[in-house]
Amino acid sequence: MNHRIKKISSILSARGLDALLVTSEYSVGYLSDFAAGEALLLLVPGKENLIITDHRFIQEASSLKEFKAEITSENLPLFLPRKFKELNLRRVGFEAKDLTYRQYSSLKEGCGNDTELVPTDELIEGMRAIKDETEIKSIKKAIAISICAFESLLKELKPGLTEKMLADRLESLIRNRGGRHSAFDIIVAMGRNSSRPHARAGQKRWKPQDLLLIDWGASFQEYNCDLTRVILSDKISPAKKKIYKILSEAQEKALSAIRPGEKAKDIDALVRNFLKKQRLDKFFLHSLGHGVGRQVHESPWLSAKSEAVLRENMVFTLEPAVYLPENAGMRLEDMVLVTKNGCEILSRRLKREYSYD
Repeated sequence: MNHRIKKISSILSARGLDALLVTSEYSVGYLSDFAAGEALLLLVPGKENLIITDHRFIQEASSLKEFKAEITSENLPLFLPRKFKELNLRRVGFEAKDLTYRQYSSLKEGCGNDTELVPTDELIEGMRAIKDETEIKSIKKAIAISICAFESLLKELKPGLTEKMLADRLESLIRNRGGRHSAFDIIVAMGRNSSRPHARAGQKRWKPQDLLLIDWGASFQEYNCDLTRVILSDKISPAKKKIYKILSEAQEKALSAIRPGEKAKDIDALVRNFLKKQRLDKFFLHSLGHGVGRQVHESPWLSAKSEAVLRENMVFTLEPAVYLPENAGMRLEDMVLVTKNGCEILSRRLKREYSYD
């Protein structure tokens, strides 16, 4: 039994649960290495664990050594209650954030009084927040591909290229350098478009007097990367350049405070308070960071509302930012790994500042 399944089995037993229904494609892949398509898992401690899918993926599902493949084309709210009853499962847990209300209602109706459905919170995602050696290796590779692609793009940068041209080219460079694809829709935002945190690449053409923000990342072997840099030129105003340097200082303060045992919300507050002294805090519109792994956004969350405590081998972004409405936006985003006594900047090969001459 792999160590992940073994750990979950122990947790289920301690909670008095007979099984756990896993519906998130990311958690299914994490526990079983199944990445072919739609499937869900039914983990039953002390019995045979099931991977449930349809006939399209029978070969992939059947190849998994630690799971029995259950192939069905039947509606799951009908199939699952029958399977629960067959296995004599009285209490079945499910991760609450991964099951819609409609799915839950249909399943509950199908179970009737035979099986109790018990919500759990971040049982698997909490495990996913702590990366193992293989996961860290894949994330590092995704970062290396991302940096290589980005620096190649900068060599091609010239006035007149549109946001979409640059985004499309960066996607191509990521694939050409070994990435499966970009981890998300690449953000390329010029001038005042950069004041929108999640701007879509459009037809605006780049001029050196326009600040250029690029948010990108590669996907490699199911693991992702998320980085942001701002390209400046000598035609960018000194005031904007100063703000970018302030963001660099803010990130340094966060880096110096990261270590196991620290509260994620305290790291967020440290940066927010620093920006407040610079009278820029009201322009920081999102949290300081988020975990990155099989999903681009996952636990832990570095925000004012987060209850996460940092632990060794967590991987997340640090992305202090300032967005001046209808003017310009600046974000400095790196990925870090929590180590035994502090943290490692996984994207340290990236320069903090890139300029167009």
